[in-house]
Amino acid sequence: MSILREFERRLEGLVEGFFAKAFRSGLQPVELGRRALREMEAGHTIGVRDVWAPNRYTFWLSQDDAERFAQAEKALAAELRQLVRDGAQERGWKLVGPAEVLFATDPKLGWGEFRCQAELVEGPDRPMTGEMQRVSAEDRAAGAAGGSAVLYLIEEGSPARSFVLDNDVATIGRMKECDVVLSDPGASRKHAEIRRSGGDYVLADLGSTNGTMVNERTVSEHRLEEGDRITIGRSVLEFRRS
Repeated sequence: MSILREFERRLEGLVEGFFAKAFRSGLQPVELGRRALREMEAGHTIGVRDVWAPNRYTFWLSQDDAERFAQAEKALAAELRQLVRDGAQERGWKLVGPAEVLFATDPKLGWGEFRCQAELVEGPDRPMTGEMQRVSAEDRAAGAAGGSAVLYLIEEGSPARSFVLDNDVATIGRMKECDVVLSDPGASRKHAEIRRSGGDYVLADLGSTNGTMVNERTVSEHRLEEGDRITIGRSVLEFRRS
């Protein structure tokens, strides 16, 4: 049985009963699996000794589809992570870090539409080789020349949610009107903002009660670099180029 067919079989059990009606029409979970494998093929990197497959997959969904997927999101992410591991193993490729699957909402997408981005993200116990570091640097340079960036909310050491920074100004805080909403009592209602200027992203504290930290240092304003970690209250956000 192919790994995609096995993935479909597991999904059949996932969407039975409570989820069956939600997945009766519109975007189907198996479409995400097919796209993940295509992105794996397109994004793999050939090293001196090994072939490396992307290990982080971010799916942008329309608002309607995101609401339909919400209650099954964790289970679906687990199945997609397994598909990524199986896909790499079947091809004899390696993952530079643990398989990760994230979901985000893009208001520009219509019902049934979605985007997927595959990235190679170094794991804590598997440092990148020199060649992989060069590839990663090239990717960052390409991102700096154009495109948007992403904030990942880190929970228990792994990304739990993602926020695309595709506006010139993105606000962070407890208010539901903020672009990045944090349900953290240590965050002010409108705590900080990130301004995009050319290829740079600048974080600015908005006079918050508890302050804003970047890489464990309190800042009032800071030009963000790849991998910077922003701490607001007890929440940690990691900045990445998309």
